[in-house]
Amino acid sequence: MQEELMKQNLPINNPEGIPDLLPELNQRFTALLSTLVTSTFIVESQPPQVLKKESRFSARVRLLVGGKLNIYMTPPQVRASIISEVQARNLLKNDSSAKKDTCGDIANNMGMMEYNQQKGELSIEFRNMQLRRIRRADKRGAEAVTEEKFCILFQSDFQIGNGELMFQVWTLSLPVVVTVHGNQECNALATVLWDNQFNEPGRQPFTVPEHVPWPKMAELLNIKFSSMCGRKLSPDNLKYLATKLFGGSSPHDDFSNRMVTWSMFNKDTMQHPNRSFTFWEWFYSIAKLTKEHLKGPWSDGLIMGFISKEGSQEVLKNSMPGTFLLRYSDSSIGGITIAWSAEDPNMPKDSLVKAPIQIWNLAPFSVKDFSIRSLADRIKDLPQLVNLYPSNPKNQAFKKYFSKVDVKDPKEGYVKPELIQVIKSSDVETRNCIGQQMMVDNPATPSAMSDMTEAHSPNPSENPLSPSVSAAINAAISGDVMEDDTDIMLDYDFDRMIVQNVNQMLNQNSMGISQINPLSQVNPLSQVNSSVPQVNGLPQVNAINTMSQMSSMPQANGTVPMVSNMPPQMNNLQQWPNS
Repeated sequence: MQEELMKQNLPINNPEGIPDLLPELNQRFTALLSTLVTSTFIVESQPPQVLKKESRFSARVRLLVGGKLNIYMTPPQVRASIISEVQARNLLKNDSSAKKDTCGDIANNMGMMEYNQQKGELSIEFRNMQLRRIRRADKRGAEAVTEEKFCILFQSDFQIGNGELMFQVWTLSLPVVVTVHGNQECNALATVLWDNQFNEPGRQPFTVPEHVPWPKMAELLNIKFSSMCGRKLSPDNLKYLATKLFGGSSPHDDFSNRMVTWSMFNKDTMQHPNRSFTFWEWFYSIAKLTKEHLKGPWSDGLIMGFISKEGSQEVLKNSMPGTFLLRYSDSSIGGITIAWSAEDPNMPKDSLVKAPIQIWNLAPFSVKDFSIRSLADRIKDLPQLVNLYPSNPKNQAFKKYFSKVDVKDPKEGYVKPELIQVIKSSDVETRNCIGQQMMVDNPATPSAMSDMTEAHSPNPSENPLSPSVSAAINAAISGDVMEDDTDIMLDYDFDRMIVQNVNQMLNQNSMGISQINPLSQVNPLSQVNSSVPQVNGLPQVNAINTMSQMSSMPQANGTVPMVSNMPPQMNNLQQWPNS
């Protein structure tokens, strides 16, 4: 019928011996129009590629030629379904039955396309879809469920030209990985990233190479980390990551021709003793920690990040005492540690030889730690940390990240407590660069924190306090020391400082020993009596104008433990003899 109408409108007789080309031209025109319409049915907004069962998700589908062909006059209906990798392959083979296949149930998966006259767009947005059920294929070998890929199929039927042409259009989303629990997110994301980065044009769904060259892997890691955290990885960072992937390598090696397999990336544990996690689990946990708690310092270049413990020691060995840097832990997932330089505590105090520099490593902080107190505030708490490498004063580098001090009057008579961090380990007394004392052992052989029930000084009555120092200690115990008040302690001779154990003083006070006259001015301690709760025969110190809870944390991997909720004034009272 269409050919006859065209001949009537264009009455041209074919010469004898020449075939009629009109049917062929008509067929080609219809095929081109069909290709145009079907190829412009696209997924404009993709569903999440890590799709959790029972969670709600959205997607947007658009027909680009919908306004030009007046299809909006009778808006078509669109249906969404989830199909497996095998079903997607059958669909591309023009298997007519494949459009009816599904491997799960999606709620709220149908709707009518809407026309935006102002923009000239014909589209539909699924705002409230929900995956109710998923049917997985049989496992292939050691393949995990987070390696199985699916996709969302969108399809629709409509007609144009008063019903002369009927179109059946469909399109596929990017591959998705279905999870049922939050702890599967990390591995599912690894599958998605590998597919997105290394798939080839025109592939069969959803084939990917089993190994890729290191430069391509470095590009993936750089893109992912910068998109999450705001700053790209440096060449030194990438070389260090290469050593973690290949194991036993040196940052000076040439990795350009090395191949990274999928197993190395996210199946095999890292090639290091006592590591129970994969490379990707380690890397992603660091990216997540940085995104949630350290994005500002990382973007400002305050975190060196991916550097080994040996590398940090090499960097700091020639620095001034108190210089520190921040690096991501390689012994635990999702941790950041602080390495700093300090003079050798074993050198005699009166030695004319300059004490050698030793490098110390603080136990790593995790997401849980930063939910209690930020990294900047923890750095501010520690007097052992002075300058961020190479010579940036910490109060200048981290100033904008310090928490603001609440100077409001206490409500209803209650004083708001504040948790601050101190460094404490065993009985070896070590001076830091500014003269204040900390308790540390040799960084190569750390030990557990000392028991505070042990005495650390002779009878305090033999070294009476000066009135000004007694007032300073009294203010410290009562919680009145402000941020800058600790500077007054630096005017005293630290070579004559004696550390007095809090529990010892409390025990002596409760037993009625009267020779502790120097500390009798301190009201909170002088009021302790035998009614105070006892632990192992000693008074329990857990509520003296602060909410402190003492805990012992074992050291490991050459790190110094910390007591994150113990005010430094309460760890060891510092007592000076009269000058």
